Amino acid sequence: MKKTLPVFLLMSILMISACIHQVTATPMPLPATNGALPATEPAASAGTQTPIAVLPTDGDKPVIQNPYTNSTFGLRFQYPFNWFGPEEYISGQTLRVEVGSDVVYPYGELPEKPSDVKNSYNVVLQYTKNNQNQYWKDTYQSLQTLKDGESLSGARSLIIRVRRLDLGRFKGFEYIFTLPETAETDHVYGREVMLFDEQTNDLLTIVGQPNNVEISNGAQWRDVYRTIDEANLKFFHDIVESITIK
Repeated sequence: MKKTLPVFLLMSILMISACIHQVTATPMPLPATNGALPATEPAASAGTQTPIAVLPTDGDKPVIQNPYTNSTFGLRFQYPFNWFGPEEYISGQTLRVEVGSDVVYPYGELPEKPSDVKNSYNVVLQYTKNNQNQYWKDTYQSLQTLKDGESLSGARSLIIRVRRLDLGRFKGFEYIFTLPETAETDHVYGREVMLFDEQTNDLLTIVGQPNNVEISNGAQWRDVYRTIDEANLKFFHDIVESITIK
């Protein structure tokens, strides 16, 4: 589905991670990255069982077979065969594509009623040719100063660098964004790959986030979000590694 929007989104998660004041770098352990959890054994969090929407796998590898291609932007990737989407949106030189383990809706539209599927996972890819926006640069520059496993914390943001990542002509980073312990008003937790081509100013971001999260009594919300993120990590990485851009 294609739509042309008069004004495209200014990604709120980048705005959150960009609002870093009096930042200090401190080592922080990374979440485990050794793959998705078995669908038959939901992960435990803070002494409670958290149901996780984990999709079937082929041995140790997620089943990836649905291809997505946009010939105008030259973007191609693959996503799990039983995920929903893609929902595609175009505004000028920007393409946004969303897929997920639960139903995804056209950009700007809300479902008529909340989904019954708990702890789903969505991935949004946004590609802008000749990007002129500056909102992402503070985060990108901050990631350049960190080593893998280090974090930057501000009053309303916490980013954790996972790794340096290159994709063809694009160079960038994978990182986790969330809130510091002192800011507990919202539940914000996700994983992002930010890639930039210095020659063309093309910007590509891939964001994976838990959705419709169910938090049991006594559980820590951050632990629950982290568990869902880890359970879908292979799907996220396989999507990223399948991307090609002409």
